[in-house]
Order: sequence, then C-alpha cells, then structure tokens
Amino acid sequence: MQEPAGIPVRSHAPQDGVKTPAPDGPIAFAHGGPRRRRPTHLDRKLTEGSIPKNIFFLAWPQVVSGALQAIDHLADLVWAGFIGSRAIASIGVAQSWSQLAATARMGLDTAARAMVSRAVGAENMALANHVAMQSFLLSGTVSLTLCVLGILFTELLLWVLGVSEGIIAQGASYMRWQFVASFTIALLMMTSSVLQASGDALTPMKAQVVNRVLHLVLSPLLVFGWGVFPELGLPGAAIANAIAQATGAAINGYILFTGRSRLHLSLHDARPDFPLLWRMVRLGGPSSVTSMERSLAQVILVGLVTPFGDLALAAYSITNRVQMFVNLGSMGLGQSCGILVGQNLGAQQPDRARATVWWALGYVVLVNLVVGGLILLFPYLFLLLFTRESQLLEVAVPWLQIQVLGFIVMGAGMVFMQTFNTAGDTSIPMVVTLVTIWGIQQPAAIMLSGVAQHWELFGWAVAVPTIGDLGQFGIAWAIVLAMAARLLIYFPYFLWGPWLKKQVF
Repeated sequence: MQEPAGIPVRSHAPQDGVKTPAPDGPIAFAHGGPRRRRPTHLDRKLTEGSIPKNIFFLAWPQVVSGALQAIDHLADLVWAGFIGSRAIASIGVAQSWSQLAATARMGLDTAARAMVSRAVGAENMALANHVAMQSFLLSGTVSLTLCVLGILFTELLLWVLGVSEGIIAQGASYMRWQFVASFTIALLMMTSSVLQASGDALTPMKAQVVNRVLHLVLSPLLVFGWGVFPELGLPGAAIANAIAQATGAAINGYILFTGRSRLHLSLHDARPDFPLLWRMVRLGGPSSVTSMERSLAQVILVGLVTPFGDLALAAYSITNRVQMFVNLGSMGLGQSCGILVGQNLGAQQPDRARATVWWALGYVVLVNLVVGGLILLFPYLFLLLFTRESQLLEVAVPWLQIQVLGFIVMGAGMVFMQTFNTAGDTSIPMVVTLVTIWGIQQPAAIMLSGVAQHWELFGWAVAVPTIGDLGQFGIAWAIVLAMAARLLIYFPYFLWGPWLKKQVF
C-alpha cells in the first residue's frame, strides 16, 4: 500500500502526539492520554470470525437507520396527502433536485469510506482519523456551495422541468428549505460514513433514531400549525427535516471529537492536506458521477412523466418512495458488505473479502423476495398510506406492480455497486450506470411511453422512434429493464476479480 504524503501507513511509535496501535493488538484511540470508557463492541475485529455474523453486526443498525430515514420521507408524503395531489407532486419534483445536489458530494463520502475502512483493516488509526477529518473539510465545502446555488435558482429549476404553475407556486418554498436540509443531511451523512467505515454502525443508528423521531414529531406541528406552532404548510416538513438532521449530525460529531468511538478526531488536524484531498477527489469523483447520473436521470424522468398530468407525477413520486422502502435491506447489506470488503483488503485477505460478497448477495435476494412479494400481493395496503384519492390509486397501482419486478435485481446490483466502490474500484459502477441509464433506461422510457410523438424543435417535428405506446407505464418498464441490465454486467465483473486489487492510497 502506497503512503500518502507525510502519513505513515503503519507506525508503532508516537508521532506528534498521535499513537497508533501495534499490528497484533486491539484497536486503540489514536490520541494519547487516558483511555475513556467505551462499549466493548468497538473492539471487535471484523477481519476475523464468522463472516455472516460480521455482516449482521454491521448491517442491522444500517437497515434500522435506513428504515427510519425512509419512514421519514414517507411521512412527508402522508402529510402532503392531506393537502392534495399537487403537494405530493411538489415533494417529488423538489426532492429530485435536492437529491441531485446531495449526490454531487456523495462520492466524497464513498472515498472516505474506502480509505477509512482500508486504514482500519491495516490497524492504522492515525491514518483513519486523518482521512476522516480531511473528508469533512472537502465534503462540507462542496455541500454548502450546492446548497446556496439551489436556493438561488429554485424557480428556474422547477421551470426547466415544465411543471404546472400550481406546483411551482406550492413547491418553490418547500424546495428552498429542502436545499437547506440537504446541507444538514450532508453533515449527518459524512459523519455517519466514517463511523460506519471504522466498524461502528451503532452510533450513527442512535443519531438517526433521535433525528428521525424529532422530524416525525416536528413535521405535522409545523405543517398544520398545531398548538403554539405556526402553520407553514408544505415548507414546514422541510424545515423540520433540516432541524432534525442537524441534531443527528451534532450527536455524531460529539462522539467523533470526544473519542467515544473507534475514531478520535481533532481540530488540530483540520489543516488541508492537499495531496490527500486530491486522492479523495480522484477516488470519489467517479462515484459522485455515478450518483449524479442516477439523480439527473430521475430529474429527466420527472420531465418525461410531466406531460401525462399531475396524477401521473404524483403516482411516480409515491412509487419512488415505496422503492426506497424496499431498498432498505439492500442499502444496509450493501454498505456493510463494502465496509467489510475494505477492511479485509486492508488486512490482506482478498478471499475473505470475496466470500463476504456471496453472503451479502444471499441475504439481499431473500429480503427483497419477501418484501417485493408482499407489495405485489397487497399494493393498495402500501399506497393507502400516502393517498385516499381513488383516481390517483388507479394510476399508482400499475406503476407499483411494474416496479416490483425490478426490486430483486435492484438489491443484488446495490451490493455489487457498494462492494466495488468501497474496494476503491469506483470507475466500474460509473461506467455501468452510464451504459444502463443513458443507453437503456432513458431511450427506452422515451420510446416505450410515446412521449416524443409530439416533440418539436424550433417548430419542426422531432422524429423519435417508438416501441408501442404504453403511455406513462412505458417509463416504469424502462426503469426495470435498466435494473436487470445493470446486474448482468456487474456479476461477470465480480467473478473476474480486478476489484480485489485496487489501491486507495
């Protein structure tokens, strides 16, 4: 493993007041001074012992965190359902743009996760702490910049999608506050990522519990003006989200800077390390592009759904949130698998890293079969959580039934993507996403839906071939086709194995 400038990959002597552990000893705090009491689970070595037990140890807190986050997003739709279908559509459009801004920096979290997990696997906690602090500097700066730009150009972003004036009037204020929330979400995500990469998934889960409960309590109070709270309407949900996420980030930050986890950060390490920052950009850049491709594709899909009316747009927003719910197990297992792969590669155990992926694939297919089956059998049960409008339900049920078909392959694809990213092979997911979204999903959405039949450019008809005329449901089928294609590319690459040889330092 190559050394970053000025940072030893492994050292057992104190340097500048920083103490690294001996190779065969337990992981200790990176800073000198008396040892603080901390939970015994933080001393668990994830490069040893039962692989399925280690996956479960890391995965269940992340699944719980993801469940709370998804329930929170779903709750916003529930409150919006009391306002009307336009409010539901406004949430879908606004969150598409705010998620695009968030994903622009998510690759930096991926780079930090890859580097921290590799350093922890090599038992070099000084390096892990240094990487974590530098990732905060870089990711925080990027996120704040995107937040400001989003607030300034809210109306323009809504207008570009061609949504109705009613949605713009109702959704602009919500979208501005959602961009504010995107910055506090970034703070929570970046702190959670480094904690999870070090092997501590419980602390981020506890922070997520606090902020999600706070959001669930605050949202209806601010949306409907209950008690002493002002009635803010839809923007109240975004304001509650910003407050709650900032609280969760503060909890994670307190744990990190007081040494109550495996990592122990210090502001003395906040001076920019430009060679390391550049490595993060190079490693995280492809991952950010991957995330932005997906988010941009979602924005474009919103634009393709818009001509079919506000009901179609509301149905698309609802099914996206249900997909997020189904994706809970996949995300948690995928991230846990990636962290274990990174730590095992840092410990020079590639065979164990490969075996971890097989176990994670087995788990995720089982989970998605069960959850997807329930949604397919009882679609109304899930949709009634968000709307009671019979016309909207008629449109949303076929959307949901088509999307369920892609849930199984979606989970396996998530495990592969997280594995390759955390192993440091971030270019492959970027290329696969490029091919499957822009080469399959978007063209298929246009041709299957027939949305381009009436397109014009400077008054001239645009000749775009169509494959049938499935209307808005052609867009749903295109999404499923892309999910299946993604898995067909990832699986052979996993068997081939170049991802096991990637270096992150």
